[in-house]
Amino acid sequence: MTFTWNDFLSSLQYLPSQPLVFQSVTFFLLFGVFFLFYALFFNNRPIRNGLLLVFSLYFYYKISGYFVGVMVLMATIDYFIGKGIFKAKTDQSKKLLLVLSLVMNIGALLYFKYTNFLIESWTGLVHQGTEPVLLKIVQPLGISYFVFKSLTYIFDIHREMIEEPERNWFRYVLFVSFFPNIMAGPISKARDLIPQFISKPVIDRETLSKGMFLIMLGLIKKIVFADYLAANLVDRVFESPQYFTGLDALMASYGGLLQLYFDFAGYTDMMVGFGFLMGFTIEHNFNKPFLAANITEFWRRWHITLYNWLNEYVYQPLAFAWRRGGKVMILLAVFITFFISGLWHGAALTFVTWGVLHGAAIAWDVVSLNARSNIKKWFPKKLYSVISIFITFHFLVFTAVLLKVPNLEKAKEFYSFMISDIDFSLFGTWYAIYSTPFLLMIGGLLLQYLPIKMYTGVFNGFTKLHWTLKSLLFAILVVLLYQLYSLDAMPFIYIKF
Repeated sequence: MTFTWNDFLSSLQYLPSQPLVFQSVTFFLLFGVFFLFYALFFNNRPIRNGLLLVFSLYFYYKISGYFVGVMVLMATIDYFIGKGIFKAKTDQSKKLLLVLSLVMNIGALLYFKYTNFLIESWTGLVHQGTEPVLLKIVQPLGISYFVFKSLTYIFDIHREMIEEPERNWFRYVLFVSFFPNIMAGPISKARDLIPQFISKPVIDRETLSKGMFLIMLGLIKKIVFADYLAANLVDRVFESPQYFTGLDALMASYGGLLQLYFDFAGYTDMMVGFGFLMGFTIEHNFNKPFLAANITEFWRRWHITLYNWLNEYVYQPLAFAWRRGGKVMILLAVFITFFISGLWHGAALTFVTWGVLHGAAIAWDVVSLNARSNIKKWFPKKLYSVISIFITFHFLVFTAVLLKVPNLEKAKEFYSFMISDIDFSLFGTWYAIYSTPFLLMIGGLLLQYLPIKMYTGVFNGFTKLHWTLKSLLFAILVVLLYQLYSLDAMPFIYIKF
C-alpha cells in the first residue's frame, strides 16, 4: 500500500470521523514539528507567540473543523468588550457591556450544548408521551472551556482585578485558543496565563524534565488504567447491564469512578506537561482526590480549576449578595453553584442530579459540622479519618454511576441491580475472568495513598538522568504503551463535557 502526496494533504484536513487526539501518534508528530520551530524562534516573542497561535488554531481546526471561526469570533467580541468596559465612564455602561458578554457566551453555550436538552425537557413536561422534535446541532468541542476562560477576562476587567485590558488581539485569541487547555481544561484565568505570553518563558533542565515526566505519567494513566478498565470491564457492563450479574455492576461502578479519574487526571498531566515543555505554568486539576474525608474537601482536590472558577465567579458573588439571609441563603448559593456544575458537565438530567447530590453533600458538611466535631472526639484521629475517607469514596462511586448512564430510568435500574442482586459467592468466578481489571483498580487506588515524597523521589531521580537516558526511557514507554493502543482508542472523556 503506497502513501501519496494527496493522502498526506488529506490527513492534514479536518476529518469528522477522526478528530485529532492528544495521545495519538499524529499529534506527537505534529507537535514535534511545531516544537522544532518554536525552539528555533524561542527568543523572538512575536514569532514565538505567532507559531503558538497558528498551531493552537490548527489543532482546534483538527478537532472541531470550521468551528474554529466561531471560537475566534467570540474571542474577538470579548476582546473589544473588555476594552469597552475599561474605557466606560459609568457603572451602568460597564454593566451593560458585561451583560452583552454574558449573553453572547452563555447564549452560545445554551444554543450549541443545551437546545435539544431544553426541547426534550419541555416536551416531557408539557406534552408527555410525545416524541420531541430535536434539532441537528453540532457542538463545538471544548466550548464549555473556552467560554469559561474568556469570561474570566471579562469578569476580572469588570471587577478591576486586571489593571488594563489586553492591547494585542493576537495575544488574546492565543489565550482563548491555547491548545494545552482548549479541549478539556484546566480552566486558566486570563490574569494568570496572558502575562506568561508577554514575558519570556523559562525553559531549563527542570521544566523540560517535568514536561516529559508528566506526559509519560499521563499516557500511563490514560492508556494503561483508564482505557483498559473501560474496554475490559466498565463499558461492557454499563452498555448492557442486563447480561451481567449484580456483582459485575458493583465492580463496574468502582471501575467507572477510577476510569473517570485516570482519564481526566491523565489528560491534565499531559496538558501541564506540554505547558512545561514550552515554558508555561498551567494550574493542575487534581491533588489526590480520593484522600478527601468529605465532599467539600473532595472538590478542593478534584477538577480544581472548575471548582475555583465556580467558587470565585458564582458562589462568592451569590453568598455576598445574600449574606444577610443567614445559613439558609448560603446553602441555597451552594445548591445553585452545584446545579450549574452538574449542568455544565452535561446536558442531561443525570448530570443535573449528580451536581445536586454533590451540592446536598456539601450542604450536609456545613450543617453537620458541629455534630461531626463532637463525634470525632469518640474516635482515634486516624480511625475517624479512615472511616470518613471510606464513606466519601463510596458516595463518589454511587454518584459517578449517573455520569455513565444515559438517563435517570437507566440509573434507577442500574442502582437496583448493583444493590439487590449481588452474590458475593461468585467473586472467585468473577475474579478469574476480570483479574487484570481488578488488580489495576486496586493498584490504581493504592497509588492515591502513597506519600507525596515517593512521587517526588521518582521525579528527582528522573531529573538527574542524562537527557539521552530520559529520551530513551520516553521512547521505550511510548513504544510499550502503543502496543496497547489502537486506531479506535478512546478519546478523553471530558472532551464531551
